Amino acid sequence: MSTINFLLLTLLHLAYNQISALAFVLRRAAATATASSATSLPLAHVEVVTTNQLPALLLERVDKIIDPYVFNNGEIDRKNILNSVDREHVEDVCWAKASSLPFESDRSTCSWPGTWNPTEYESIHIDPGNYSIATRTKKNNPLLTGDEIECLRGASEFYWSRIEGDHETSEKSRFTYQRKGNSEAHLSDVVKYCQRSDLNSYDVAPLVNDLLLNRIYPWIRASYLSREEIGNDLELFVYDSLFIRYNTTAANLSNDTSNGSGENLESVGAGQPLHRDLGYVSVNIMLNEEFEGGGTFFEDQLLSLVLSGNYDNEIQPLKPLGPGHAIAHYSKSRHAGAATYAGVRDILVIFLAAKEKTQFTDANRMWKAPCWERNARLKVGARTYCSVLSKEDQMMCRILHHRLAIDQVMDDGEAWHYLGMAILDYNDHLQLSDIARGGITSMEMELAVACLNEAAKHTPCDGRLYNNLGIALERLMHCQASNSRIMIEQREKAAEAYKKSMLIHSTCQRMRCNVHADHISTCLNYGLYLSKLDQFGCAIDILSRIVHQTDTLTDADNDLDEIRARQRVVRDAKKLLAFCKSQRLPNPRFELCDGDDCPVLTRAIDQAPQ
Repeated sequence: MSTINFLLLTLLHLAYNQISALAFVLRRAAATATASSATSLPLAHVEVVTTNQLPALLLERVDKIIDPYVFNNGEIDRKNILNSVDREHVEDVCWAKASSLPFESDRSTCSWPGTWNPTEYESIHIDPGNYSIATRTKKNNPLLTGDEIECLRGASEFYWSRIEGDHETSEKSRFTYQRKGNSEAHLSDVVKYCQRSDLNSYDVAPLVNDLLLNRIYPWIRASYLSREEIGNDLELFVYDSLFIRYNTTAANLSNDTSNGSGENLESVGAGQPLHRDLGYVSVNIMLNEEFEGGGTFFEDQLLSLVLSGNYDNEIQPLKPLGPGHAIAHYSKSRHAGAATYAGVRDILVIFLAAKEKTQFTDANRMWKAPCWERNARLKVGARTYCSVLSKEDQMMCRILHHRLAIDQVMDDGEAWHYLGMAILDYNDHLQLSDIARGGITSMEMELAVACLNEAAKHTPCDGRLYNNLGIALERLMHCQASNSRIMIEQREKAAEAYKKSMLIHSTCQRMRCNVHADHISTCLNYGLYLSKLDQFGCAIDILSRIVHQTDTLTDADNDLDEIRARQRVVRDAKKLLAFCKSQRLPNPRFELCDGDDCPVLTRAIDQAPQ
């Protein structure tokens, strides 16, 4: 079955595992995380090692794969990789210095009239554990007054009206996803443009300086940076800042996938998909309230649902308390711009980063990026940095990048996730090449699964992760086919992973968070899994609910890669559905599903907005 083999080797990203509420909350409550030392044990003993020892043991196993390549290959070097990341940090600091926005150290008397009181803020907590997911300005203490909002909105409107269609005037953001219905303008561009002598009636530079120096920087230092061990040695600066407009009318026109049927299959409004930012803290300021929907949806808001297994409870995206108010959160927190489904929503988003206060006079010295920024850049830049190497060296290089990312932030589930997937790709390479070393063992596969399980302890609400773990566990089953007991255990774990992924994705979609592509990919993978177990009735029930969605999607600006990927998923689902129907018809015993799989998955699919 060529389609099935192709899917198993090419479907991307992410995995599964279960984690107790207590362990997760204890990790979240810790101010910093450190790697635990442990005595090396055989990989077969990993499951009986304590939770605190497990990460160190896994990293020892990873190092045994990497070290021979690092020792024998000068192109794969830890120091060079970290220096490259630090150079990117320096380039961004220089870019920020050249912008019109002040650094935290640029404190001076602002020319904007009036005296601003210190920003009062409060934490937003979620269950279980009541840990803080974000902070926001208090009800009677907005960051901006009504007049200041009008001043900023007027400047952005003026800028948009003058540069519409002029692609040389403003660059695209490094953060947002360019989707129909979204308009954006860099705050630094707006400030510079409006400082021109013929436009000085829109000069917002004094207001922006005061907003940053006297309101936002003190707030973020008090609520975030002061808690860092090296916080006193760092200063905040603006990595990027954007006026963003979510226009529902434009978004729904571009997303009209009714294909003449009268049923809009994808009217999700204007928003942003789940993502992480590259800075330290992201600040979201609300500029108007004439809209419905919107807000920031945090993946961790699903925690109580995932741990309880009850996905029926409703969760609302978080919003500032009103125009002029703001929400701040760690940039590494995975979040989405929940869809605005009526009206127009305007926000000002400020992405803050941090740099060393030290000024170097030695030309050979440069600023070292903070550990959280190194971590993010190592993950984001792995494929690009490694792309110039040979196939096998690329895989080792990627493994090393994510291994180094974990060194920077030990409890980063995404780094563990990417590490597991890089090892999984390396395992596939070994099986498809002539480097069989006298026969393939399951060592790399077991290590990949263990890394994905570790990832799920730190990011238990990532639906992509559970989907990928289901795939990895299936492959591990084939490596351990001689042990029927282990096969049964892995089969049950794989099924649970796929089901959890589907339930998480469908819950996200109920919150008007666009994870449609991830959701249908999981449906396809689980349908494939069931078909290999001869549960054709269940597979048909799942697949038939995704193939009705047209594969003739919109040509929205920068979504072409996603559109093509989704078209492939739908086409493969149709082929698999036809195969399952051909197998079920002559075999009446396959009409019904075994167990409770169908009701659970049917609910997960049917609850997702179409």
